[in-house]
Amino acid sequence: MTAIQEAAATGRSVATADTILAVKDVVVEFPRPRQNVGFRAVNGVTFNLNRGETLGLVGESGSGKSMTALSLLGIVPAPGKIVEGSISLRGRRIDNLGLKEMRTIRGKDIGMVFQDPMTGLNPVRSVGAQLTESVMRHQNVTRAEAEEIAFRALDQVSIPSPRDRLKAFPHELSGGLRQRVMISLALINHPEVIIADEATTALDATIQAQILDLFRLRLTKATMIIITHDMGVAAEICDRIAVMYAGRIVETGTIAEVLSNPRHPYTVGLLAAVPRFDIRRPKLVPIPGVPPTAEDIIRGCAFKSRCKFAQAKCDERPPLTHLGGRLASCWFPRGA
Repeated sequence: MTAIQEAAATGRSVATADTILAVKDVVVEFPRPRQNVGFRAVNGVTFNLNRGETLGLVGESGSGKSMTALSLLGIVPAPGKIVEGSISLRGRRIDNLGLKEMRTIRGKDIGMVFQDPMTGLNPVRSVGAQLTESVMRHQNVTRAEAEEIAFRALDQVSIPSPRDRLKAFPHELSGGLRQRVMISLALINHPEVIIADEATTALDATIQAQILDLFRLRLTKATMIIITHDMGVAAEICDRIAVMYAGRIVETGTIAEVLSNPRHPYTVGLLAAVPRFDIRRPKLVPIPGVPPTAEDIIRGCAFKSRCKFAQAKCDERPPLTHLGGRLASCWFPRGA
C-alpha cells in the first residue's frame, strides 16, 4: 500500500512534493490552576498546505483557528505552548526551533496579516519605519533601497499617495488603509506562505469587498491560509476548507464538496446559520447550546452536547475518516 493509499484508508494527510507546510497532530495547551489537565486550545490538528493552494480555516470564535496560526509562527502566548505534534516547512521541522531561528522564518518564509491592525502595527512608529525595518531584517539591501521597496509595497496594495503614507502613523489612517498596510507588511519579503487571520472582520462591507478583491487579484498564485468565521469569505477565496470546532478539525475538503454536501453536523449547522437571499427560508436556524469553555474537559466528540444526532458512541472521540473525497470526524455523518 502506498503512502497516499494508506492516507485515504485511514483519513490521514500525506505530504507530497508540492507540500509547503505539514502540520501533524499539533496540540497547544494552557495550564489550568487547580486542575491536573490543561486546556487544549488546539487539540490534535493535522493538515497539509500545498504550493499555490488557499486553505480556509473556518469556525466560530474560540474554535482554535487563530491559535493554530500562532503555533505556525511560534508565537503562542505564554503560558501556552505546543506540547505534542510537529510543524514542518518544506520538510524541515520548525516547531522546535529557537527564538533566533524562528525570527528568520517569520516575515520571510511565513507572513501573517493579523486580525486587528491597531495591535498588529506599532502605534508609535511610522508606517515607513515598520516596513523598512522588516525589509532590512530579511533582505540584504541598504536603507535607501529598503525605503523604495516599502514605497512599492504600499503602491501594490492600492494605497493612495503611498509616498506620503510612509510618514504616517497607524492612528492617522482609516481602518481599511491600516489593513492594507498589514497586508503589505506580510507580503513585503515575498514569503512562501501567507496567513490572513480574520483580515476583513473589523471592516465595513465596502472596504471588506475591496480587501477581498485585493486578495483575489494580487494573490492568485500565493500559498495561503485564510482564517475566518464567514463561510461566504471562504467560498470566494479558498480552494479547500477545514472546519474547526473546540480546537479540532471536524471536516475538511474542497470548497465545492463541503458547501454542497456537508458531512459533519457542525458544518451543517454553520451553513444553516448563514443568511441567504436566494432561497425562501422563514428564519435562520441557530446551532443549539454553547461551545465548550476553557473549564470544560472534553471527552469523546466535542460537539455531542449540541448535536441532535448524538448517541452513546459519541462518548468516544471520532477520528478524521475518509468519506467520499473528504475527511470528517463524526460517527454518524450527514449527507450522501
